[in-house]
Amino acid sequence: MAIIGYMRVSTIHQKFDSQQLALEQYGVETIYREYESGKKTNRNELNRALNSLQPGDTFVIFKLDRLARGTKHLLTLLDTFEQQGIHFVSIQNQIDTSTPMGKFFFTVMSAFAEMETELIRERVLAGLDAARDNGKTLGRPARTKEAEKAIDLYLHSNLTITEITAKCQISIPTLYNYLRLYQIPKKQKPSKRLMK
Repeated sequence: MAIIGYMRVSTIHQKFDSQQLALEQYGVETIYREYESGKKTNRNELNRALNSLQPGDTFVIFKLDRLARGTKHLLTLLDTFEQQGIHFVSIQNQIDTSTPMGKFFFTVMSAFAEMETELIRERVLAGLDAARDNGKTLGRPARTKEAEKAIDLYLHSNLTITEITAKCQISIPTLYNYLRLYQIPKKQKPSKRLMK
């Protein structure tokens, strides 16, 4: 059962001193050091540290902001630790998920994250309702001019569908949707006999 430590500073001009001292005093056997912003979720040394963990191991950090800056990333990591049977310790925050208090912290954090997601969803829905009440059209803006030009070329030129859509900068499905909307029948492909 290994005790794996992870330290992070944002630039090479910062030092690991306080983090390293705390991890060594805790009894960490292997320490991964990273010079990287905490906003990045995909970090080389963090990935190496996480990949080295086995069920029953303990993952130790100095404090939470050394591991993750966002609640979502932190909870994802904690959830992974719980599923894989890995204990998590944050020394400065006095969190140890091998204890009942540590497990309680994890439950509270999960509840807050769920509430935050629900509040964001409610704000988005309220904003959409307000926009509709003010007569705003939601969704992508219609490319009416491009579509009209494409229909004109479709009816009055010998260009292929691919050439028309490239010229008008719209997709092939969009052109076909407009043809259906205006009830314009698709052109028949010339038969092989006529092409000879």
